[in-house]
Amino acid sequence: MTTTLNEEKDRVPEELTSTVEKLISIISTVKDPDTLPQDRQGVIESAENLSAALAAVNDPGTPPELRKDLTAIVKQVTSVLGVAGDTRVPDEERSTLILVGKRTTSTLDMICDRKTPQDVRGQMVSTAKDTTQVAELTESSPAATGAKQQKQYNLSALSPLGASSSIAGDRRTPPKEREQLTEITQQVSALLKKSNDSGASPDERSEAKKELEDKTSRMKDQQEQSASAQDRPEESLGKAAAFCTSAIFESTPESDLVRGLKKLIPAQWEAEGVKDFWKAKDKSNDTLDVLAQLRNNENTNGPFEVVPLITELAELVPHDKLFGTLGASALSCEQTATYLDEQFGVSVDTWLSKSSE
Repeated sequence: MTTTLNEEKDRVPEELTSTVEKLISIISTVKDPDTLPQDRQGVIESAENLSAALAAVNDPGTPPELRKDLTAIVKQVTSVLGVAGDTRVPDEERSTLILVGKRTTSTLDMICDRKTPQDVRGQMVSTAKDTTQVAELTESSPAATGAKQQKQYNLSALSPLGASSSIAGDRRTPPKEREQLTEITQQVSALLKKSNDSGASPDERSEAKKELEDKTSRMKDQQEQSASAQDRPEESLGKAAAFCTSAIFESTPESDLVRGLKKLIPAQWEAEGVKDFWKAKDKSNDTLDVLAQLRNNENTNGPFEVVPLITELAELVPHDKLFGTLGASALSCEQTATYLDEQFGVSVDTWLSKSSE
């Protein structure tokens, strides 16, 4: 990845040279063993997505207006990743910012695709700009956000926007569903930006927040509709459970995971304690191999039974938060719930009730 960026650095316009250098530095920093595996992977995937934008910026066939938009997005996402790399930022807030960066950049491939309808591209560009601008305010400008409560509000509002981007940027999402999702998502991102605009009056910001609640609710409904319209092959129980579990590990605060899975942690992990639940791999229909990082930075793995693991995770991420938290990976959670009901007679309450309608 660093090699690719070094090559791009020699070709990009002068105004992007320092940005690419900063991105290369960020990638080097996350190689530190103290970095959570999820965060390291998120930064690398974000950089890979940004490299596609840099290639488009360097392409003489790219329209000037699009080149300008891509330049702005590359700068803003790199800034967000830089803020996330500040050691003063708490781990869970850092992970949220990196995940937002990763999901926001997941639309860049489609933004750069000349076959993408102009209105969809425009909405994706606006959402990416608005999302990253609010993300920058969340951490880098405490005075602009006001207080800790406002900061947490921004973080909780940014996550569903990232989920929308991941669904919209997925090639499996049908064009009509993508258009509907990008439209409502752009409206939500604009309102979130307005609610954080220090240049707006208190009444204007308050009105934007009120409208934001309604639009966000509509966006979450559209997320489910758009993701559910994807043409996906049916997965085995083990594979569906692994995808679902990995998505929840990526999107849920570590403190919530450690607390929720406390009774399931292997005995040999208890003395040191878990720092980061990283991902799950398909081992069988009964068991998943869970990869984790302990508090001493040791990478380890251990078996987790599917039934108790999934039922605990469903408590952490109920259905009304499923698609807004996980994006299209929520489909694997619904498929897992159906399997558990059919094969084990275990009801994963909210996940099952919705997926069975």
